[in-house]
Amino acid sequence: MPRPGSTTARGYDHRHKRLRAALLAALVPGTPCPHCHRPMHPSMALDLDHADDRSGYRGLAHASCNRRAGANKRNAARANTTLAPVKSRKW
Repeated sequence: MPRPGSTTARGYDHRHKRLRAALLAALVPGTPCPHCHRPMHPSMALDLDHADDRSGYRGLAHASCNRRAGANKRNAARANTTLAPVKSRKW
């Protein structure tokens, strides 16, 4: 069992790394990023983007776009579960 918080525990095992390497090798320069639609090139920092439900992969994406999307998703989930309704103050 992978240790908690490790890359393997978060879904980045050897299969993930192999698939990312294969997609990076097959990347056609100028392919648009699925998030920002700007061109991607092999020399850029690119991530293998998980599907939202983590059941598979959506393909390569700019690392910054992929991580921003993940942070936005986590922050939205955190806001929906941890914030109590705010009551208006009666003046």
